[in-house]
Amino acid sequence: MILLFPCCRCSEASTWDSQVLSRHAECLELEELTAISVNPSLLPALNQLLLEAYAILRPKPLDYDQRNTLVDVFRKMVNQRFGSNSGSPVVEPFGSFTMDLFTPHSDLDLSINFSANTDEQYTRKQMISIIKKFSKVLFSYQRSGIFCGVLPIVSARVPILKVIDRGTGVECDISVENKDGMTRSMIIKFVSSLDERFQILSYLVKFWAKVHDLNTPRQLTMSSMSIISLVAFHLQCRPGILQYCLRSLTC
Repeated sequence: MILLFPCCRCSEASTWDSQVLSRHAECLELEELTAISVNPSLLPALNQLLLEAYAILRPKPLDYDQRNTLVDVFRKMVNQRFGSNSGSPVVEPFGSFTMDLFTPHSDLDLSINFSANTDEQYTRKQMISIIKKFSKVLFSYQRSGIFCGVLPIVSARVPILKVIDRGTGVECDISVENKDGMTRSMIIKFVSSLDERFQILSYLVKFWAKVHDLNTPRQLTMSSMSIISLVAFHLQCRPGILQYCLRSLTC
């Protein structure tokens, strides 16, 4: 879906397409730059500073190893609790970890999937039942000191089970049959592979939003997925970045 925002210099266009949208983005950018005094000689230094900030935000190999290990741990726990029938249930990561847009302090999103058929729908009642059953397993591990902060939130739009691994400090959000979240994550991962600037800008904008308390959906601000989608939309409007790559996906 393409959002249309006519401006005074572009409103004469009767047919909105990617070129018109790109010209509109340029109009807005020129208006903003006119209002801001920018010394062009400082831009290389700013660019270097932002790249250094991006390098600091990026996870280290240990962060990847810890999360992959946690995925394996939860897979074994789920199989022990619910059994294993023809390869299911399985625990699959999604979200920022799958998109490779996470930081060492990011949550790890996990989905317990029982159905190999992506068209099969689990009812909310079934999801809550599974969350409650698995929470009892995690409560027992919490008493052993392995986990902490075990908290089933069944009143949320998507019922989840929160838990923190004591060894790594990684907070995990466990849901059930979250196929929508997995699909969105794979799409963003593909988009990220098209141009490294998408990943860099996503990290920087997410960090900016967090510093300014704009990345907390519970407080009615933007979610990380909303921020990343805005970055993708912006770069889609920039000639030569994601514009032509994303257009090919819809053809």
